Amino acid sequence: MSPACLRPYGRRELFGLASGGTLAALAAAVLPASDRAAAATARRTHFRAVVIGSGFGGAVAALRLGRAGVDTLVLERGGEVPAGEGTEHHYESGLDIVTGATVGGGSISYFGASVAPERRYFERLYPRGLRYDEFARIWFPRARRMLKVSDMPADVMGTDPYTHVRAWSAGVRRAGFTAGPVGSVFDWRSVREELAGRTRAVAIAGDTVGAAATGAKRTLRHTYLPAALATGNVQLRARHEVAAIERARGGYTLHVRRLAPDGALLASEEAITCELLFLAAGTVGTNRLLVAARDAGALADLPAAVGSGFGDNGDQITACALPSADAGTRQGMPIAAMARVREAYELPLTLECGHLPPTIGAPLCLTIAMTVDTDHRGTFRYDPDARTVRLTGWSGQQSAAAQRAAHAANARIAAASPGWIPVPAPGPSLFTAHPLGGCAIGEVTDLEGRVRGLEGLYVVDGALLPGNAAGANPSLTIVALAERAMAAIVRAGG
Repeated sequence: MSPACLRPYGRRELFGLASGGTLAALAAAVLPASDRAAAATARRTHFRAVVIGSGFGGAVAALRLGRAGVDTLVLERGGEVPAGEGTEHHYESGLDIVTGATVGGGSISYFGASVAPERRYFERLYPRGLRYDEFARIWFPRARRMLKVSDMPADVMGTDPYTHVRAWSAGVRRAGFTAGPVGSVFDWRSVREELAGRTRAVAIAGDTVGAAATGAKRTLRHTYLPAALATGNVQLRARHEVAAIERARGGYTLHVRRLAPDGALLASEEAITCELLFLAAGTVGTNRLLVAARDAGALADLPAAVGSGFGDNGDQITACALPSADAGTRQGMPIAAMARVREAYELPLTLECGHLPPTIGAPLCLTIAMTVDTDHRGTFRYDPDARTVRLTGWSGQQSAAAQRAAHAANARIAAASPGWIPVPAPGPSLFTAHPLGGCAIGEVTDLEGRVRGLEGLYVVDGALLPGNAAGANPSLTIVALAERAMAAIVRAGG
């Protein structure tokens, strides 16, 4: 490998990616499970590197490998066109885990919020060798540049679809908290076109997948993935599910199934081999592959800690009923306002003003809370009889402290806001869109994502995070960790 992976975009390359047809160009470069792939006279089955997953970590790995001249294949179990909302649900004991399920992973369905953790919680959760100053100086800024993160402009914030954001921010301040902006990947020119009625309302109607399709929300399909494919060294095969991995002479063998758009199996398994294997299948997918490989004997020398330390990022959602004057006629996205609440409650919180889906017109205001929870964790374990990997050790009790903190903060905001009424919840929110952990950096891997004891095996996704993103949305941290890891891996040649 060479340091070419660190090359910044040139003006010509930027122009080419920004001009019309980014999604169309990406779709043309993607190798689907049917059509062109099925008709090909020969399918390559060996690559220098394979990346499993095309979400935040996988997209970074693909670009940096491609720029370094490494022959790379990206395998994505989801399709080019998101099915449903581009997500899938993993119903584990005590928790509903929502993950991305399409080319671009969670970037298609997430709300675009890009938030860095605060120093004190980053330093509490991560190994000492990961220096916050380094991340603040190099890796968070690089992630923001690549994802094209910016705050919502004042003229957009002042419009009707963001009435609820302005009302929420005022309530937060009356409650004694400090409200501030949230960095977002939205294209404000596109949002202004919607506000002017010149294009279809998607972002301003709260339609996150629609905003991804129109480009109002810049996803990995607009940033990392087309840049990776443009290197000429990267292939991306959609609807290719990795069922199992094992050691092979000089590297690894992946057992891969090709899927139809409805998820049905199209063909029998094929074996793909590589020398370098990058796990970026998302926290659930990466843990399922590695725990099964270890406990079934295919990768028996994987660290014993693989699968442990899972956390839900302390995710909770609360709501208030509010006067229609504070709700606006509709609620747009992205998330545009937040408050960090540190000392008042049982757990530190980051609160963000959510939005209602376009199908719901009730005068409600949602608050999304992410708590700094260092204690409550679960473990992925292999069931040899069912030959499946499931989350264990998780129950409603694991989420109870986060619920208490989130609801106390919500009640305080409501009490300070005339006409606002907290909406009671029967119990903690037993779901997460931010599953993290299982392959904690510095424990299962070294500080660059190299899995301990197994040469050529890497983890570069949310499984690296220690069960919590230190009071932040995890996407920016995942990208920053992956950028740092890939820079070191490329420099060292592995």
